[in-house]
Amino acid sequence: MARASWSKPVTVETRRTGQRVSIGSVERAREFLLNEWPTLEDGQAYRTAKEALTDSFEGNLQPEKAREAFLAALKEGDVFVFEE
Repeated sequence: MARASWSKPVTVETRRTGQRVSIGSVERAREFLLNEWPTLEDGQAYRTAKEALTDSFEGNLQPEKAREAFLAALKEGDVFVFEE
């Protein structure tokens, strides 16, 4: 699978207060969601984003649709987004 970059990266706060990470691709967002998610929240938007990122990673969903789902999960999890 080729790296599916987004038109605009998403910069979010990490588990360490004040530290940021810029996420510019489906691959990186999936890694962040699965391994670095800074909250204990894993509600419906989180599960939807997980599925959308996996589908996009496999080439079955447009990267920008996965980005939208990722942003919704961040909002649901109350993860601070520095840029949208």
